[in-house]
Amino acid sequence: MRTKLSLVLVCRAWRRLAVKILYRHIVIRSPARADAILHVLETSRRPKQNETHLRIPSSPGYGEWARHIEVYTYMRGSSNISFLQTVFRIFRCCPNLQYLSGRWTHQLPIEFLQGISALYGQSLQGIYWGDALPVPDLDNVSTPEFLGTFTTLRILDLTHYGGNLPAPRAPDSPRPILPCVQELILSNTPRSLRTATILDLPKLRNLTLRTDGYEPGASGYITAFLNVHGHSLLFVDLPPPSDSELDFDSAPVRRNAEYITPDLFLAKDICSNLESFIYCYASPIYPTCPHPNLRRVGIRGITSEFLYPDKPSCIKNHLTIFTPEKYPCLELVQMIGFLVDAHADSIMKDACIWWVERFEKMGILFLDGECVLWMYADSDDAHVEEVVIKKQEERQSQTQTTAKKIKDRCTAGH
Repeated sequence: MRTKLSLVLVCRAWRRLAVKILYRHIVIRSPARADAILHVLETSRRPKQNETHLRIPSSPGYGEWARHIEVYTYMRGSSNISFLQTVFRIFRCCPNLQYLSGRWTHQLPIEFLQGISALYGQSLQGIYWGDALPVPDLDNVSTPEFLGTFTTLRILDLTHYGGNLPAPRAPDSPRPILPCVQELILSNTPRSLRTATILDLPKLRNLTLRTDGYEPGASGYITAFLNVHGHSLLFVDLPPPSDSELDFDSAPVRRNAEYITPDLFLAKDICSNLESFIYCYASPIYPTCPHPNLRRVGIRGITSEFLYPDKPSCIKNHLTIFTPEKYPCLELVQMIGFLVDAHADSIMKDACIWWVERFEKMGILFLDGECVLWMYADSDDAHVEEVVIKKQEERQSQTQTTAKKIKDRCTAGH
């Protein structure tokens, strides 16, 4: 944000360009900020006079460049109806909005939901909707039917969805349809999974299923979801368990967190068209089910100390599972988030190359987090494991020698 503000202040020519960048992404964090944003947007739409005192017709204002709006309701006063009215007036100033993110910690009036769907139902491409859990006997929260009004959505994020918990419906009962949704982001909570199960998503291709690690009984809801939408999935990502909003690879993970079992997605006739699958190595249950169409596998959370081929580890157990016998179409295995070149340990490159050559014999590429294929400059395709072990022994010998010299110096000093 500071960079955007600095660009606007450089000169008039820069301002004309930078102001479009400044208002492309608007974040509303408090009622005071909402009032300030609304004032700027409405002021920019009013007619102005130029140097010759001629009135210039009103323009759409800065709101025409807004493409993404985020709304947070954690600050005091966010539950007041006046704040929602201000937010809705901001929405009306932004006719070209494409992405809407809302984290609502208070109950929303049904009129507010109807106004959003009427305003953006035919234009939004992505929506993140996290609302408060419903109050008993009150019908003022979002429903699958409300989500179904956004017919142009391509990305739907229900990670923190807290709307009405829908009851199971018969297969032949009418369901809200989102004809353009290709990417779906869920959590393993019952409200998120059951709502997604009810929706009709004919173009769904990508699924990201997050978990906070507190829902051990979620496998039943996941299975019900996959029975409806599993056949259309081409990409599945299972990030490590975390209740943090941080990036997947930076978020903390509890030691006793519950992991989603990979075999739920690899089982026979569940995700028959699945091509790409990403999961965390810390999952206590290895993938065991074969899959005829799986082409790419990504493993998160790999660390350097577990990659050495001469040491037993859970990483080694995960990597040795992927063979052409179980996965005949497998083309690539990648260590998500693990950068070999970032490690000072010279042996790490040798260990990575050992795995590269092992998978190469099976016709599979083995890449690090930067999609780098590590190889020796003059590879003779032999004794890579011996090289790794020899370098480890040399380093241990050097460490012992250095420790002995330090001990001898200390003894001589006394």
